[in-house]
Amino acid sequence: MLLRSFFILLLFSFSAQDYAFAQDDEFETYETSGEQEIYDPYEGLNRKVYAFNDTFDRYFFEHVARTYRTGVPEDARDAIHNFLNNLSLPVSALNSMAQGRVHNTLATLSNFLINSTIGLVGIFDVAGQKGIFYRPQDFGQTLGYYGAGNGAYLMIPFLGPSTARDFGGFLVDKAVSPVGLNLVEVGGKIKIVPTEYLIGTAALSGVDTRESLLDVIDDIRRDSFDPYATIRSAYLQKRANSIKN
Repeated sequence: MLLRSFFILLLFSFSAQDYAFAQDDEFETYETSGEQEIYDPYEGLNRKVYAFNDTFDRYFFEHVARTYRTGVPEDARDAIHNFLNNLSLPVSALNSMAQGRVHNTLATLSNFLINSTIGLVGIFDVAGQKGIFYRPQDFGQTLGYYGAGNGAYLMIPFLGPSTARDFGGFLVDKAVSPVGLNLVEVGGKIKIVPTEYLIGTAALSGVDTRESLLDVIDDIRRDSFDPYATIRSAYLQKRANSIKN
């Protein structure tokens, strides 16, 4: 059951990391600045995985995201995005604390507490409207903060671009998140978080992320001579900047 839930979670987390360079405001397009060293020893295999991911996206996931955009009002999509983002804040706060970023930790926790209460479980971004801002942190960034290098660049099936460091960090974050991997059962019967809830939130998160990247990915496919190389460079540059900042 645990193994099955894990792979279902990975499946529905597609695009949570895919094209992740576009997630932050400063990376609204796929253009990058500066140079980032690229270590891609598995490029042949990575390109095959990219082709698989791209085919899956073109023939299935992109259509799901477009249907979501056209079928769900923008206000409702914003509320769903806020709710999903709020779920990630406890782990983000832990990573901020692990890096000794006191101000960012307090800002992240304030966002979580305010939005979880006044914002009705995060549906409304009350903290953001009050000017309480934070930088999201993950365990890959924490490892990078303490000097861990990227390791090999990886293209993960369904998940997209990553590195050895970041993928390891992704698994750790999922393991400690209350809405991540369902690792614990009490008495072998009562689950801390029902599997159905985990699958539902993971699926919704994947669709929400893919919808937000529709225009960016369309631009890459239309304008880039080598989309794989464009995504690789932009991802590595974005991750380097997120650690520096």
